[in-house]
Amino acid sequence: MTDVLLDPSRKARKIVDIVRCHVALSVPQMIVSVPSPAIDADDWADIITVGKSCKLLLHLGAGLRAAGQHIPDAFSREEDRFRKLTLAMNGVNIATITNISKTLIHDELRFIVFKGPLAQRRIYGGYFHRPSSDVDILIDRGDLRRCTALLQAAGYFLPAECDRIWWRAFLGEQHFFSRSPNQATVDVHHRLQQPGCPHPMDVGAFLREPADQELGQVKVPCISPIHETLLASLSFVKSLTQHCHAAAYLLDFCAAIAGLDHAALAILHQRATEQNIEHSLRITLACAESMFGLEVPEFAEPLPISDLFGADLSLAVFTPDDPSIAWPRLRHLLWRLCDNRRAGQKLGTYMWVGGSFLASKAARKIPGWPKEDPTIIHVAPVAASG
Repeated sequence: MTDVLLDPSRKARKIVDIVRCHVALSVPQMIVSVPSPAIDADDWADIITVGKSCKLLLHLGAGLRAAGQHIPDAFSREEDRFRKLTLAMNGVNIATITNISKTLIHDELRFIVFKGPLAQRRIYGGYFHRPSSDVDILIDRGDLRRCTALLQAAGYFLPAECDRIWWRAFLGEQHFFSRSPNQATVDVHHRLQQPGCPHPMDVGAFLREPADQELGQVKVPCISPIHETLLASLSFVKSLTQHCHAAAYLLDFCAAIAGLDHAALAILHQRATEQNIEHSLRITLACAESMFGLEVPEFAEPLPISDLFGADLSLAVFTPDDPSIAWPRLRHLLWRLCDNRRAGQKLGTYMWVGGSFLASKAARKIPGWPKEDPTIIHVAPVAASG
């Protein structure tokens, strides 16, 4: 214990290992390759901090109890606050999904809902495992203006900052804010990966295979289990390259892929190859094996990751703000994500990154939709109430 106290880096690694092992225990089908370090009394404050920052505090509590660990009152109090926050935020999220689904279905606009409480229900069996502030929907890019008009008619507005070429063309995402405090922000996507990582070649494939979930009397078109697994991989890779918290996405990926049978795994690999994102999938598999002991023998060897992160992979995934992390150069990680068998993928990725950078710099100077378009109503951003 004394050595840990004298070495902050060693202490941080111990805390991350504790969180990593017990988070995995919250998912019955997971395998943890290394047992958790013993928990000392002065570890709990840091354990709580890491669990909250990863949005995995409820998973962590479930895993600690599964391990028979004594839970101190301080943890229970924070867990209770986090549970109430999750119930409140995801409740608003579910109500919003119900309302906008009715609107879009009535107008026969093709869309799917992904991430959020409906994804949690499919992957973990319940709606309230971690808080979700926004509703994410995917549409065809050609339907963007029609979707904008429908959301505006339903009481949403698009801030000018989100109506720029960088958001529309490169990020492929726009945030619509509600005038009602009882509705969540709606993120409308027509892309599924941010600039800087290989992205799916055919986003329409995600739309063509919806998997309905019932919310009351509404059948909500949601992302299919196979595409959900691919999306978790893309989200994890994106977070890792951007030095953001990635642990929740890696846990989603592990739980989702563990629920696929042999035939579905074969389709998953085929789709990843067709979509030009096989290396994203294989890097996620490598991290899942290293972090959680997950093995998927149906796939080829995971891409090596240890030479990029060394002993810092756990810290990079769970605590990316840790200043002791020796991050690999972005180009080295991008090179690993790009498939040498795909002609021009590396060049295309770098051109896309460069174009995105220039567009983000010019975003404040380039206006949004033409104001003369009668179907679009521009509303100045207002402070959200409630």
